Amino acid sequence: MNKATQKDIPELIRILADPFSDNLSVNQCVKQDRNRLKRIENQLRYICKISLRNELAFINNQKSSAILCNFSKGKKANLFDEIYYILKVSGLKLAFKLLKREQLLKAILPKINYCHLWFIGVEKDKQGQGLGSESIEFIKNYCQEINLPIYLETSNPENIKFYEKNGFTLYHKEQLSTDSFVLYFFLWNPY
Repeated sequence: MNKATQKDIPELIRILADPFSDNLSVNQCVKQDRNRLKRIENQLRYICKISLRNELAFINNQKSSAILCNFSKGKKANLFDEIYYILKVSGLKLAFKLLKREQLLKAILPKINYCHLWFIGVEKDKQGQGLGSESIEFIKNYCQEINLPIYLETSNPENIKFYEKNGFTLYHKEQLSTDSFVLYFFLWNPY
């Protein structure tokens, strides 16, 4: 895996958009209209920008797997990012619900500095070849070097075995009052 750059944003979106197009949590944050798939791409563009600011966007040499992360105490979205998100992803009405959702998530996640694994994905035609596990191993090694734990949440129960197989511990599960599905919270600790 290599650190991604601004020029990699189209590739990162291409890799991640299709596997996450039916993701419950992703779709919870995207206005559900005829432009839903474009809105998911815009959501990924927004997250790419933040991950790149923190130097936590990665892509493999073959441009078939990608990771987008953020530091919990790292650089956040700025006002322009937030306006972009409202206009191109959520719409104003949903934005208010997402603010409440963010507060609920913050109450569950720790107050320490950690690496938040936002997105990890492999092109659909390359799945099942170990690229996801290679990507997880890469981010674990990276976080071990900087001595930070990794936290993530998933809305897909099928991911539970994958994360457990790759050394993560399920530490909490909850259906937020803003959601119609359960979120599974995972932790990997380097120490």
